[in-house]
Amino acid sequence: MVGTRWKPLLRNIVGEVHREIRVSLASVPKPEKWLFVVGCYNSGTTLLSEILAEHSNIASLPTEGHFLTDQLPSEYDMGISRMWMMREDLFRLNEKDEGPDVIRLKKEWGMRLKNRDKPILLEKSPQNGARMRWLQHNFDNAYFIAIIRNPYAVAEGISRKAKPESRMGKWPIETSVTQWCRSNQVVEEDSKHLRHFNWVRYEDLAADPERELKKIYDFIGVEQPTSVNLNSEWSIHERNQVIRNLNEESIARLTVHDIETINRVAGDCMQHFQYKLATRDH
Repeated sequence: MVGTRWKPLLRNIVGEVHREIRVSLASVPKPEKWLFVVGCYNSGTTLLSEILAEHSNIASLPTEGHFLTDQLPSEYDMGISRMWMMREDLFRLNEKDEGPDVIRLKKEWGMRLKNRDKPILLEKSPQNGARMRWLQHNFDNAYFIAIIRNPYAVAEGISRKAKPESRMGKWPIETSVTQWCRSNQVVEEDSKHLRHFNWVRYEDLAADPERELKKIYDFIGVEQPTSVNLNSEWSIHERNQVIRNLNEESIARLTVHDIETINRVAGDCMQHFQYKLATRDH
């Protein structure tokens, strides 16, 4: 009928019904281990998860888990992309919180796994660094790997890539480095409550991927694979590149004022996580 929205409305209804039927028929995945890769945005979580997903015992979701479910809040929908700290009250969960519907969440994730029969199921979302305690409580035998990276490079990347709806183009550099600081503070605080937790530095992974991955494989209890070529190119955010440290390229985009601002806002936090304060004369 002219002037109505019946067609798109009916399409949405049919789509929702189809989704609910699929969820109702789906079984709950029960791997030997759940493996969660967390860390601040632009810290190397994608690179690390892509490498780990090549292991024959690990099945990985095709994208970040929060995109595949209606049970987790999305900072993108809130207009605060790459900035969950602005609504930490919605993202941070512990074992006492009821939180999302766990069964539905596991089903929705399981529906998107290509090989859910593998013993380890991998999920990577930076936001999950804020709900590790909740995940451990609700996902049997949960393992967590947190990756941390140079704050100057991370802050530059967040400001350059995030396009919040409420701003013209990007976050101020002080906001981006505050997200870096808060992300790692929360991970450190909550890691004290976890049974299986491991830190990895982006810089160490880039410098010697074989050594660092051996530590990670030992941590999660799998053999070091011989079929994974660490010298090959990896597809990271639509770019194909070998494993290498990209910090200098990111830091070179910062102005003197940016660096001074980062030092002022996050200097104490940086030193706590053993990153030296930088200076630039031009």
